[in-house]
Amino acid sequence: MSTLTEKDVLAAGNFAGVNSALDAELARARKGEAGTASLSFDLASGRYIIFSDLHRGARNHADDFWRTERAYNAAIAYYHRMGYTLVLLGDVEELWEERPAPVLRAYEHTLKLEARFHQEKRYLRVRGNHDDEWQYKARVKSLLGPLYGGDELRVYDSLLVRVMDGTEELGVLFMVHGQQGSGTSDRWPELSKFVVRYIWRPIQRLTHLSFNTPAKSWRLRQTHNRALNSWAQTQDKLVLIAGHTHRPVFQSESHEAQIRKRLAELERGAKGRASQEQLEEPAELLAELEWVLAQERQRPKEEPEAGPMKPCYFNTGCCCYLDGDITGLELADGQIRLVRWPNDDAEPKRHILVKGSLKDVLAHC
Repeated sequence: MSTLTEKDVLAAGNFAGVNSALDAELARARKGEAGTASLSFDLASGRYIIFSDLHRGARNHADDFWRTERAYNAAIAYYHRMGYTLVLLGDVEELWEERPAPVLRAYEHTLKLEARFHQEKRYLRVRGNHDDEWQYKARVKSLLGPLYGGDELRVYDSLLVRVMDGTEELGVLFMVHGQQGSGTSDRWPELSKFVVRYIWRPIQRLTHLSFNTPAKSWRLRQTHNRALNSWAQTQDKLVLIAGHTHRPVFQSESHEAQIRKRLAELERGAKGRASQEQLEEPAELLAELEWVLAQERQRPKEEPEAGPMKPCYFNTGCCCYLDGDITGLELADGQIRLVRWPNDDAEPKRHILVKGSLKDVLAHC
């Protein structure tokens, strides 16, 4: 199987629109312009849970969130008690298909769960393309403000988060929704909104169709994920965290690479004869590796796998998969972790899919 080098990935495709849009947004964030926020994250004590792309609708057949409501509500109840800051990276409400009022009525309980974070100053929110209504402060104040209470609720375009290890700045996390530079989502949103509301929405309500298929891999597969990654590869001491694509990505690496890395770590740490319990994880990883390799052999030949690159791009995935699962990114205990709710036994518990040291990630960016 042929692989792409970092140079190949950076040269592939026409990513100029994405690059220029992200350059502009990063410049705005570094200047502290309106709509951006500059924050600090303490490596030892900071706790963020990052979700995106809930696409909450009006509980009709065009609504992609109702299947995942249980998993999402369970997750944020857990993270609230555990002292996390809730970060939502856009497309929280599906406002291309629906007006705000019926959506907010439909998920009043979920909004109350989120409001607790906001009232305790542990809530950060970025707007996406499908909830671009929140670019208007007056709409946020009149529609969301009464539901969330507390101080004035702000919905940002981007977040610039400086990761601190004591007094040392290790690097920055640049958080955006991820639609930047995409033609249908960023440059021609009104046309896309018209198509979604008046063509796709009636079809979806009649047929119950959805393109939010379950996430089985977190490699760089989609073109827009590769475009976001290619931009991140050119930055220094910066990690890009986005949503939008509905496909999780972890450390710009393939699923296969992550499994092989973990197996190598276990082999280096193995000493003497292993117990049955110590054999379990590598055995499960080997089974998972063969599962992934078989899946990769079945993928389209024209869709090459990206080779080793800097671990500078992460994607949350989404909270509207058809199987009821949600994925997100945890920043806690000095680690960054891709998690899925519920766990493998369909219990209201998180399953850590893959994890890594946040300090190591920034050191290699």
